Amino acid sequence: MNRSAHFALALMISVAATAAAGPSKSVKPVPAATFSEFQCTGFISSSYVHGAIRVFNGADNDLYEVLHEFTAGDYVYLRRTDHQPFHVGEAYSIVRPENGFLLNSAWLPGKIENQILPPSSNYPFQRYHIEKLGWAYDNTGLVRVVHVTPEGAIAKVVFTCNGIYPQDIAMPYQPESIPFYVPSAHFSRFATPNSKLQGIIVADSNASDYLSRGSIAFLNIGQKQGVAPGQRYHIYAIFHHNVVMGMEGLLPMPRTPRETVGELVILHVRQKSSVAIVVNNLRQIDVGDGVEQE
Repeated sequence: MNRSAHFALALMISVAATAAAGPSKSVKPVPAATFSEFQCTGFISSSYVHGAIRVFNGADNDLYEVLHEFTAGDYVYLRRTDHQPFHVGEAYSIVRPENGFLLNSAWLPGKIENQILPPSSNYPFQRYHIEKLGWAYDNTGLVRVVHVTPEGAIAKVVFTCNGIYPQDIAMPYQPESIPFYVPSAHFSRFATPNSKLQGIIVADSNASDYLSRGSIAFLNIGQKQGVAPGQRYHIYAIFHHNVVMGMEGLLPMPRTPRETVGELVILHVRQKSSVAIVVNNLRQIDVGDGVEQE
């Protein structure tokens, strides 16, 4: 091939690449989650939430049914044991502990709507890894005090995740901003480790073994390691569910390159753990896969 032919071939490749890439456009930041996704993630607290303020009943529940569900627009009654006063206008986050299969009828809803702690798992010792980080809680809704009486505060339910039940815990509402991120069309699928902060996905918000775009992930890294809302992490496969795991010494299994399978953005951070949302995935993400800060 002569020089003219080489030049023509190079020109064709350049034109084709430019056409495939299309016109360059600046990508604007977008919210990493919707309001509902952001408020209903649940969390793993490094300290036990004692529940000085609780929902003890609500309007239209004359029989004190433990499974009576309160939704947006309903009124619930709050009572506190710390002898502090209620004030009209105060907002509270309503949460519920995930206590698995403990025989406590007062927390029966927590057994029905198990979101973080799985009844079973393909990820070895998953419950142990979660409980090592602290206590798991579900978000059930938001309420605002509209009236104060000698019997307790009356609060209107302004938003619910999976419904509010008697005995749910009320915590003072702490407003947080939904992080923004810049969507990326592509990322390096076989990027080598970059020596930045790494962690593990220990659970998702549906007590499932698998995650995809939009899934809520719980990580075993938090404020203690420098995690902050808005940080972005690659997700890489660890193959916890490999059918030949445990037989590595018996079968010839050369190490394979590390594969990046998705990306996530941090939404909430606790001392030992954090909550993130998957914003991109190439294929199935497993609970137990690793994450590395970008």
